[in-house]
Amino acid sequence: MQATTRHLVRYLARRFAWHMLGAAIGLALVLLVYSLLFSAVTGLPAVVVAVVAVAAAVGLGLVPGARELEVTAARALLDVDAELVVPARPRPAHRVRTAGWVVLHLATGMLVAVCLFAVLPGAVLIGVETVAGRPFGSGVPLPDSAPEAALRLVACAVVGLLALAATWPLGAAASALAGRVLGPTPHDRMETALARAGREAEHTRLARELHDGIGHALTVVSVQAAAGRRVVAANPDAAADALAAIEDTARSALAELDQLLAVLRDDADDAAPLALAPALNDVVSEHRRAGLDVNARIDLPAGLPALLSRTVQRIVTEGLTNAHRHGGPGPVRLTVEQDGEEVRIEVVNPARAGARPGRAGRAGRASGGRGLSGVRERVALFGGTVEAGPDGDRWVLRATLPWTTMPGTTPAGLTDPADPADPADRKDPDA
Repeated sequence: MQATTRHLVRYLARRFAWHMLGAAIGLALVLLVYSLLFSAVTGLPAVVVAVVAVAAAVGLGLVPGARELEVTAARALLDVDAELVVPARPRPAHRVRTAGWVVLHLATGMLVAVCLFAVLPGAVLIGVETVAGRPFGSGVPLPDSAPEAALRLVACAVVGLLALAATWPLGAAASALAGRVLGPTPHDRMETALARAGREAEHTRLARELHDGIGHALTVVSVQAAAGRRVVAANPDAAADALAAIEDTARSALAELDQLLAVLRDDADDAAPLALAPALNDVVSEHRRAGLDVNARIDLPAGLPALLSRTVQRIVTEGLTNAHRHGGPGPVRLTVEQDGEEVRIEVVNPARAGARPGRAGRAGRASGGRGLSGVRERVALFGGTVEAGPDGDRWVLRATLPWTTMPGTTPAGLTDPADPADPADRKDPDA
């Protein structure tokens, strides 16, 4: 009970403070308008003063900073739960709403001040004169009979109570209207939705980049570590090769992570040209060193756009990583080529024995993991197509990216990154 009473008292006190703030500004504005008008022209009707005062209140609402003050006052004194907006670049709709709110604030504040400091004292004075039977300066004639006196006392009590309680409904109405008047406009809601969508897209992009880059590196590291552990005693040279591959992969992953963080800090340009041939060579060679038998055929024109080049690299990385992680033993065929105005990517690998399509986990990928979702998102940016699923005893990933040859570019075939003269690329650490 005491807590409820304290809450009610604080509620009324804050509403009263908000009304008195409006009354003080409104009274000062009316007095200023009155003095200026009557110093220039005498005998003006009151309606002219009222119209000019309202116009001055509208102008006050258009002053820079007025919305900030009104929003702060509404949040602190009206307990507004709705979202209130202070735009960085106010639009005409914001200015109109702010001006209307300022007029409402001053008008309700002056109305409450009149009720509390004019109507209520007047009702009390008339009641006292009626009870005492003599005038005290109200100017209202005394009642001629007892019934008339009783009726006047009742009227004084009703008017006094209404004047005393005026702050309650006016404050509640102002609190309910604050969200509509000082809240976001439809344009603000659209900007907020677009900003939220942009943040979510950036989060998705970051997750995709981390999965495609760091996730791929961790897969290779785990495979090499397992292979090195199995052969460390029987074949120290193979174990040393596995540790060297882990070192190279970890160094590349750290460099890629640093580049990704630099892009997020706007310290690097994500549209910087990418040397696609060396990048694909590195990806294929890395998987070969990890024990994957890759037969690669890459034939692309030079001068691919940076975004398209990065997308091709990510798709190839994802396809080979999935083949390494989920595929069965046997050669993996990688094909990257241009077909007319399209870039085609195909990764074909043996399916793991006992894998059941549609089953989640390491044995089945038909349901699609986060990596395949990232591939679909990347390809969708170009309006391309992705097919991923079992084909007999094989798993096939096919991606098609539309691309029109840029002026000045000439086809430059990229050779198979395998180097038959380098036995290290063909060595299987698990052997």
